[in-house]
Amino acid sequence: MRTKQVRPEKLEFEYELHISREHDPILKKDYILFDFRTKKVFENFVYRLNVIPEIKSEKLEIEFNIEGLSAPRLDISKSGNAGYQYRFFDFKNAEYELILLKYAKGKIHYGLKISGKSVKVTKHPKKTFIKILTGED
Repeated sequence: MRTKQVRPEKLEFEYELHISREHDPILKKDYILFDFRTKKVFENFVYRLNVIPEIKSEKLEIEFNIEGLSAPRLDISKSGNAGYQYRFFDFKNAEYELILLKYAKGKIHYGLKISGKSVKVTKHPKKTFIKILTGED
């Protein structure tokens, strides 16, 4: 008698990107927090997500290149999602083009409107590898 093979659940998205407007009490400045997380939970280590940011303020473009994972530099094992955070301090209240790149998945474009105390996604691509969440969701 054969046993049934257990396969991991297929995820709709590989990553989540939480975008929020925050305040730094030390610098006394507001910033936009881009918090990337893998959907997958790693059992033995909390890996670091390698992301290269490129901000083009004059063109109102924010670009993130998601390169992959790197091993942690800890001696203690711990489970959790891989993550990366970026704080964008010198933003304008305007509509930005958010560009996300991932090897073998291509380039996707979003519209991101920063105004008042909120951040809102205004344009969604049809196919994506990442789920974007804001305080508005």
